[in-house]
Formats: sequence, C-alpha cells, structure tokens
Amino acid sequence: MKFFTLIFALLLSSQAFAHHPHLMSSDAMHSIYHAIFWILCGVVVVKAVSYFKAKRKQK
Repeated sequence: MKFFTLIFALLLSSQAFAHHPHLMSSDAMHSIYHAIFWILCGVVVVKAVSYFKAKRKQK
C-alpha cells in the first residue's frame, strides 16, 4: 500500500511541477507538452500493469 501511495503522490506532484508556463510562448506548445506528458504517464501505467500481471502469473 505504501508503494501505491508513493506512486500516486509522485504523479500528482509531477503534474503540479511539470512546467513553467512562461517558458512556453504559445498555447499550441503548451498543449503539445501536456499531450507528451500524459502519453508518457500512460506508457508507465501500461508497463506497470503488464509487469504486475507477469509477476502474478509466475507465482
């Protein structure tokens, strides 16, 4: 349970501190940044789920 709490906290804190708005000059860049961020988050979740399924199957 501590592991899941840690992951949840990291996801929330990484979104809060993901970028500085003044570095992005246009709304398009801002949207692209968020799209890349959420795609990477999705990839991490898919890899974690597949890892835990494989680990469960080994037992």
